[in-house]
Amino acid sequence: MSGALSTGAAQVIRIVLTFASTIIVARLLSPSDYGTYAMAAPVIGFAMLFQNIGFDHAIVQADEVDDVQLSSLLWLNVGLCAVTSIILVAISPLVSVFYHNSASGVLVAASALLLLSTAPNPLYNAMLNRSMRFHAQSLVEIVSSVAGFAATVIAAIVLRSYWALWIGSLLSTIANTAMFMILERWRPKFVFRWSAIRTMVGFGGGVSAANISVFVTRNLDNVLLARFWGAAPLGLYDRAYKLMLFPLQNFTGPMSRNVLPVLARTRDDGERFRRAFMLFLQALTAVAVPGILVAAVAAEDVVQVLMGPRWSSAAPIFRWLAAAGALLIVNDAVLSLFIATTRTRALVRWSLFSAVTVIIGFVAGLPWGPLGMAIAYFVGEAIRAPALFVAATRGTSVRVRHLFGLHVVTVFALVADLAVMAVLPTTLPAVVRPGVLLIVSYTASIAAQFLSPFGRELMSIGMRWVGQSGRSLFVTLRRPR
Repeated sequence: MSGALSTGAAQVIRIVLTFASTIIVARLLSPSDYGTYAMAAPVIGFAMLFQNIGFDHAIVQADEVDDVQLSSLLWLNVGLCAVTSIILVAISPLVSVFYHNSASGVLVAASALLLLSTAPNPLYNAMLNRSMRFHAQSLVEIVSSVAGFAATVIAAIVLRSYWALWIGSLLSTIANTAMFMILERWRPKFVFRWSAIRTMVGFGGGVSAANISVFVTRNLDNVLLARFWGAAPLGLYDRAYKLMLFPLQNFTGPMSRNVLPVLARTRDDGERFRRAFMLFLQALTAVAVPGILVAAVAAEDVVQVLMGPRWSSAAPIFRWLAAAGALLIVNDAVLSLFIATTRTRALVRWSLFSAVTVIIGFVAGLPWGPLGMAIAYFVGEAIRAPALFVAATRGTSVRVRHLFGLHVVTVFALVADLAVMAVLPTTLPAVVRPGVLLIVSYTASIAAQFLSPFGRELMSIGMRWVGQSGRSLFVTLRRPR
């Protein structure tokens, strides 16, 4: 619980800074600037997959890890990053030709620096995670987020170009690496022994294959829009996506990271395993979904407040992506069941199935541009959810009905939001309607918790924790000085 609160606080800070950056930078840069950077982003992101070949999960799952294994994994990762950086520079002219945009190729070449600077991070992050040093991980994320925010805003004010986005990413990565090296005092030895890490790399390879499939599903939309619709439409879609889904994905991942060590140690005890996973997922849904639904229902107001009137065309796109986000918050977290039970082959099979269906959806939505892509995203998540629940829970103590029960929160909050939005005066300032809906949405979410056993237990734990914290504070204040 302590780790989850720490991680949640870090992610709230990160999301707030993301929104603040959007509010400021979207008024300094044009949709074409964002579109140009978004053209390079899939290539850069794909290269980044090879700075983490999945061994971070292998380190967390392993019963024991020694210095030789850790050092060998780190040097392997540094070598992969160096080779991938050279490849990035080599293919950058091809990127320019593909998009008919020379700036995108230059950005790809420059991003080799990003890849090199992040090489040690997966291993150090895994070491902190394995030892459940969640507070240290949260501090790393806070410092890197603040550094990236400050660098992006300052560069946008000075340069007024897409280079501000690249500079922000670079400074954030450097801060991330520096903090890991400060907080985790372990240093590698100059040793490399393949036999010591063969099994761990094999496990990580399965996770990496799944990550590649996920990457395709998360970036193909940008590639297709860039190639067939150009920088400006892509800029609208990319801003709507980054504003809605990117923070969610960066929220779900770190929160799942907290529960993985617990699941790894309880997977042989079905009751404890189910309880730990479902309480985690119940809390994640209660915290994230009501706010996401407000963004979907009041999309026009949210876009106007965060990005300004000239981005109003992004509102319909934002609404459908927010609707997808309400499903994605659960679907992404459910994927951790595969990793917690070491079923990497099943994870790979699911990821390939998911990638194929996403590609079909994006191709179908492409003729309608960014809005078609956003609708395809939502429809795909809705159709895949039942199949994912069945595949992920197979052989575990978690049941499909438990996962469907999570969306009681979704239904309650959505109905309440729509009902209140229908009676709110249209003359209210744009910032007021989302504020009112947030209160309504989270109130409905609290009421929905009492309709499921895991929700009731979560409320009981929460109230007990608040009571204990209150008593501790009271005792501290009453203590004589």
